[in-house]
Amino acid sequence: MFRKKNKKSNETESNIELVLLRSITNDFELNMIQGLLDEHEIPYIVRDHGVGGYMRIVTGSGALFGADILVEKAQLEQAQNLLEEIL
Repeated sequence: MFRKKNKKSNETESNIELVLLRSITNDFELNMIQGLLDEHEIPYIVRDHGVGGYMRIVTGSGALFGADILVEKAQLEQAQNLLEEIL
């Protein structure tokens, strides 16, 4: 998966574990959550369902198929707390 580089040396640490923060079904909610995570510098990955990723590239929207927002396990609680404040 992803590897985190150790700042003190050139070695890489163990794999980063990604966990599900939220499943979304519309672009409005996706954009709102992405903005919130970006603002608080929490890295994330959007994993589209089905052909949603292709539809997002072609049409700019993958809302029909939904998507999952994944964050690093170590930052899950912080991200959940942020979402609870606004949702």
